[in-house]
Amino acid sequence: MVRSDAPEPERRLRRRSPGRIVLVTLIVVAALILAWRVVVLGALEAHFGSGFDDRRFDELETAFEHRQPAFARADARMRELAAAHPRAERIAWSLGLICVRDAGRAEACEPTTPRDQAAYKDLPGVDVIVRQSKDEGRTFFRFHGDDPPRYTIMHASGGTDVAAYAEDHGFRSTRSLKPGWAILGPIPDVDREEDQWQ
Repeated sequence: MVRSDAPEPERRLRRRSPGRIVLVTLIVVAALILAWRVVVLGALEAHFGSGFDDRRFDELETAFEHRQPAFARADARMRELAAAHPRAERIAWSLGLICVRDAGRAEACEPTTPRDQAAYKDLPGVDVIVRQSKDEGRTFFRFHGDDPPRYTIMHASGGTDVAAYAEDHGFRSTRSLKPGWAILGPIPDVDREEDQWQ
């Protein structure tokens, strides 16, 4: 409460104090909300961004190093399938099925043989192996994980510029494993991802 005998400037200052308190409170709240958003966005970037890519790449690189012969056998099997289906636009191999889509036809699937199942089981974590005519000479080992983002190990013929391929197809990151082999980070754009794998 302002004394009645206080000088005029002091009375004005004290009367405006509640307004100033509200103004300062609003500024502090706005700063806290902005700081919270920065922290949340930083955490999302760490989880889904390049920091997460590095951790996931480390895991996939270790898996690849321990199972190189299995990856090579699966790639050889996909080349056999591509030779047996020269008009195939897409060949997809999962644990239970091998599906082939010829140009202008619906996808036809057959159960995998015990040999194919055994080869596939040597690649834990791989959700599907894909070979497409539009990506001639490349085999893709796709890792969906428990949830997106999705990562891929690619085997490509010699002379493939992995970084240029990744950029042209929308993959956000890459890591070379050994000549002809690379990890491709996810495709953040859902439409481009669908175009890539359909």
